[in-house]
Amino acid sequence: MNQVKIYDVAGAAGVSLATVSRVLNHPEKVKPETREKIERIIKELGYKPNLNAKGLASSKSTTVAVMVPELSRSSIAEMINGIADCARRRGYLLRLFVFNPPANSPLTPIESEKELWRDVVASGVDGVLYVNDEITDEHLELITDASKHVVLTNTVCNDPSVPSVSIDYQKAAYQITKTMIERGNKNIWLITSAKKYVANDLKVNGYLEAMKEAGLEPQIIPVSGKTELNEVTYRELLDSKKHPDVAIVVRDSMAVSFLNIARTLGIKVPEDLQIVGFQNTRYAVLSRPKLTCINTPIYELGEQAMDLLTNLMEDKMEEVGDLQKLIDYNIVWRETTK
Repeated sequence: MNQVKIYDVAGAAGVSLATVSRVLNHPEKVKPETREKIERIIKELGYKPNLNAKGLASSKSTTVAVMVPELSRSSIAEMINGIADCARRRGYLLRLFVFNPPANSPLTPIESEKELWRDVVASGVDGVLYVNDEITDEHLELITDASKHVVLTNTVCNDPSVPSVSIDYQKAAYQITKTMIERGNKNIWLITSAKKYVANDLKVNGYLEAMKEAGLEPQIIPVSGKTELNEVTYRELLDSKKHPDVAIVVRDSMAVSFLNIARTLGIKVPEDLQIVGFQNTRYAVLSRPKLTCINTPIYELGEQAMDLLTNLMEDKMEEVGDLQKLIDYNIVWRETTK
């Protein structure tokens, strides 16, 4: 029989690990009804607290899981820096989990992720920072079943009870589209991912809102997430039809790839074609010409997500405020726009 652990008690009681630890260490600080419920569950499960568990309420070495789809994206590396700096300040350790399966894996992405969530829960971490572009009902079920504090990082979901930190992607897409229209551009494309992602869907909504307001025909171009496939698609698009006045692209790496193909075909940027990216990663300043972007403050997103998670784990609800936090963004004008 598997040994019952403190997170089994927390999960059964529907409370945080810190709350269970307070019952073990300082029961007088816990509401009577909550304390009685936890004590009953401890008895029912046969939980025997160890020294680590009894130190959880006061220890400053608790651990947080950071779940990411991959490590190759520059935005994820920058986000982890923000998370790590905040974790260091607040006395937490980090464990990194990568949930996308390798190319030769027999598992589907969601099967791989389910396995990883089991590993995360079994690891005994106190909270989870979850970095995933795709938040479906199945993902929400995994979050709920984990019975831990989870904060979505750089994405959102439709459930207002799930904490998150992101920018207002819909507003940002609306703003850049409207601005480009006001500058006299009419033929504006939005290049997005063929796969459905929450943040990209919000960008589409903002773009459509601005185009509809102006009475302009929208052109939404869905493409693969793979650079080599995108290059073929971009070449076909730019070869087969009149190129747009402006292309707004949902990710910097995709925008730079589009820029490179346009220049290869002899299209002058920004004289004949203007290009705008989203994120403002290192790709934006390494491209030639340098890429105009919606600046998503990735480091600050990671930092604030860790801060929110820490306040939730420590029950500092007066410092939490809104569960779904939106942080400021701005447009960084560079050389791919006039």
